[in-house]
Amino acid sequence: MAGTQPTIQFNSEADVRAAAEMAAALTPYIYQTDLYGTLPGSLPRLTVGGLIMRLQRLNAIRDQLTPAQQQAVTQAQAQFDQVRKEWTVAYEGKLERELTSRLQAYGQMIKEIGEEPRRTADSYPSEIEKRVIIEGLRSEAERQNVLSASFTSQIQNLDSMLRRYTQPADFVWDKRLEPAYPRDPYWYLYTVVKK
Repeated sequence: MAGTQPTIQFNSEADVRAAAEMAAALTPYIYQTDLYGTLPGSLPRLTVGGLIMRLQRLNAIRDQLTPAQQQAVTQAQAQFDQVRKEWTVAYEGKLERELTSRLQAYGQMIKEIGEEPRRTADSYPSEIEKRVIIEGLRSEAERQNVLSASFTSQIQNLDSMLRRYTQPADFVWDKRLEPAYPRDPYWYLYTVVKK
């Protein structure tokens, strides 16, 4: 089981493009009531957590990117930093709302794993992105000084539940992303569902 192929294949060009589009659309999005913003074409939905996840990993693997990709990431990071600084209240509100929503989705995922481990085992590598985004949101909320004890407690409780249903394994995502996700704190990317 530990040697299974990862089901998440990383495409740096698509990730850079998504980060760039998300950062460019952040200013109007931050004031909209919808939690999931829209982007053109087949790009993923815009969320603060989705952008944080992409910027974090793209910055961590900069040496794997082309100079043009590095420049796009630098620009996206600058746009993100500017919005975070200029529109702090709206940004923090969006951050807290998304963290609440992501924790609910994470809890539901764990419930399904507990009920049907065999059915959920194959989708675990893609589903665990929920927890990766939560980590980015958690870290960002802590940085912005808006991380409540309630959020911290919920994350710890859900992680304890997940540990009951998983076992150690090799990195479950594309190996090129491994430098961006050390075992601590990303232990859940080094686990698989117990069947």
